[in-house]
Order: sequence, then structure tokens, then C-alpha cells
Amino acid sequence: MKRELREQARQLRQNGISVREISRTLGVSKGSVSVWVRDIELTEDQIEQLKTKQHRYGAQNEGSRANRKKFMKMRRLYQEEGRAKAREERSLHMAGCMLYWAEGAKKRGRVYFVNSDPNMMTFFIRFLRTEMGVADEHFTITIHCHATDLKEIYRIEQYWLDLLHLPPTALRKTQIKQGSDTRRNRLENGLCGLGVNNTQLVQHIYGAIQEYGGFENLAWLD
Repeated sequence: MKRELREQARQLRQNGISVREISRTLGVSKGSVSVWVRDIELTEDQIEQLKTKQHRYGAQNEGSRANRKKFMKMRRLYQEEGRAKAREERSLHMAGCMLYWAEGAKKRGRVYFVNSDPNMMTFFIRFLRTEMGVADEHFTITIHCHATDLKEIYRIEQYWLDLLHLPPTALRKTQIKQGSDTRRNRLENGLCGLGVNNTQLVQHIYGAIQEYGGFENLAWLD
């Protein structure tokens, strides 16, 4: 097997392929490839082609680094907006942000809050509407339930749509969960996942959480 890999590496090198690409293609270390092909001399055209590729990859990497810095700067700005809002000491804003800290999914660019408690869900969507200005067309809901009967699934979907005062267009594909009868009875209306795809919104909440809590979490910027 090693002999076959060595021959493949030499053939690729003779075709002007870089040591890095050969290593990645064959799944062997760059050190091994270097030893196997060190006696092979590339033509001037092959050397120029490799230089061109390296320059292009370098430019792409530089562009990626610049984009990462730009988007991190934006996330930091959004968090600062959240911190400033927190300093206004609005009770609904504080409660909504701290509830998200406890129960929400910690995603970079999306607010996602899942619960079975109807009171908690109506409170959280009121926070998003009132304090964060989220319009109804930006909400999505995903139901997680144990029901298999289509009428029962429709009833559960309609229950959450009515409760949250959302249009049917907000509904995403319902997720059917397997479980015991005890679990099924306890969660009569399943779980509702409320989502908003908005980086500024979730980073605002993260900034406010840190301001209210008196700490910094740099991982929320990454």
C-alpha cells in the first residue's frame, strides 16, 4: 500500500501538483510526500502555475480574514446596542433577555426559543414584538410533538398559531417525536420552537445579557 501511495504521489508531482495538494489527496503527511518526490524537478511552466495558485489562495485567505473581522465588528456593534438598551433598565427587556439566557438556543445569527409552557411562549413573543420590534412576518414556529394522527397534529399546530397570533405562513414542518404514553400525555400540545433569523437581534440580546449579568462572554462574538 505504501509503495502504491508513493507511486501515485510521484505521478501527481510529475504533473505539477503541489506537495500540499498531494498530501491532502492521498491522505498522507506532507513530510512523507516531500521525501517521495524530492528528486522530481518541475518544469518552469509548472513552477509558475504553482506560484499563481499560491497567490490566488493567499488572496482568498486574506479576503476571508477581512470578512471575519468585518462581521465580528458588526456583531460587537450589535452587542453594544444591547448593552445600551439594558442600561435603560426596562423591565420587559430585562426579563426577555434573561429568559433567553436561561432557555434560548445560543446561535450566532438566529433567535430560537423552545418551550411547552404557553405562558412562557406568549411572554417571550411579547418581548420580541414590544421591546425588539419584530414584525409577525419574520417569525417562524416549528412544532415538536408525539402525535401521529393528522387531525391531532393539525389541532396542535393551530393551537400554537392561535396562541401566538401568527399566520399559517409562519409554520414550518412539524417534527414528530417518538416517546412513551406518559410523555405524550404530559405534553398535550407538544413543544413550540419560535425562531427569528436576525444576527442583529440575537447579538443585541447577548450584549444585554452581559450588561445585566456584569460579565463578558467573548464566545458569543465568534
